[in-house]
Amino acid sequence: MRYDDIYIAGLGAYFPKSVPVDEAIASGRYDAASRNATAQQSVAIATDERDSQPEMAVRAGRSALERSSHSPHSVGLLLHAVAVYSGLDGWNCGSYLQHQILDGAGIAFEIRQVSNGAVGAVELAVPFLRSSDCAAALITSAERFAEPAWDRWRADSGLIFGDGASAILLSTERGFARLLSSASESAPELEGLHRGNAPFRSSPDPSDYPLDLHSRAVDFIDEMELDQIREISWAGLRRAAERAAADAGMALDEASVYVVPNFGASLLRSQVLSPLGIPLERTTHAWGSEIGHVGASDQFGALNHLVEQKRVGPGDRVMVIGVGGGFNWTCLVAEISDVPSW
Repeated sequence: MRYDDIYIAGLGAYFPKSVPVDEAIASGRYDAASRNATAQQSVAIATDERDSQPEMAVRAGRSALERSSHSPHSVGLLLHAVAVYSGLDGWNCGSYLQHQILDGAGIAFEIRQVSNGAVGAVELAVPFLRSSDCAAALITSAERFAEPAWDRWRADSGLIFGDGASAILLSTERGFARLLSSASESAPELEGLHRGNAPFRSSPDPSDYPLDLHSRAVDFIDEMELDQIREISWAGLRRAAERAAADAGMALDEASVYVVPNFGASLLRSQVLSPLGIPLERTTHAWGSEIGHVGASDQFGALNHLVEQKRVGPGDRVMVIGVGGGFNWTCLVAEISDVPSW
């Protein structure tokens, strides 16, 4: 979908202190061979109980709102993307964020699209903005991959899970960047990659912890050949990226920088870069190698980093690539118009 009336007015992020991967190797929690494949240098790990998922999201969301210069009551929609546990069962985290960030303004919904939740939420926020009289929409995301449910070092292959939060504020009035396009694709026939042969339960079973996503994927490969999985996933991502690029009026390889999921280097190449023909050096992998994969918080955290560090400037076009289990992909293209003071 092509846009000419939507702007990025604010970004925010919060990531706890990063811990060197070498410390995990020395303690036996991780291994050197995996580190070499991922090229992961460090991982953001929340150790303070004040760094709960909701509170990290509040920090990121408030930062994006403040930087946008919008008032809370000009924001008509808050979408909160979360991939895992959000701090409390039987409770609406989205409404908490609506209260804490927006003083109760607008309406809030939680988005459960796994690691593509925040990027994919843009395709929900834009139609809302176009059909309402509100000026802005806020998208937040926060994850904490904590024990005993998660062994961040071994829960999946090809990546390490990190903790943190990010946020983006979209506006119909103003911003430092213009959203040019977005496109989404899905392949639900691949949902078993994260389910495997695991049974459905009426409530969480502690005996399932720590979660082992790699074993689930291995179970699924017994049902669908790896070459077929790769063909389907590459085709889905390419369709989304090519459509987003075309709607933005550019070729797929013409972006100044590609904001990618914080996968390890080998996994990133096989799932994202190879199907799109993008070299690692033109992506945000270097930043991700210091943070880890923070579920749906990767991309707007990386975009926030690019803007804060002045790695992008007027005229630069940024392609944001989201990949989520299920499987689904969303690609966005934005053009930087000026560099904000923050």
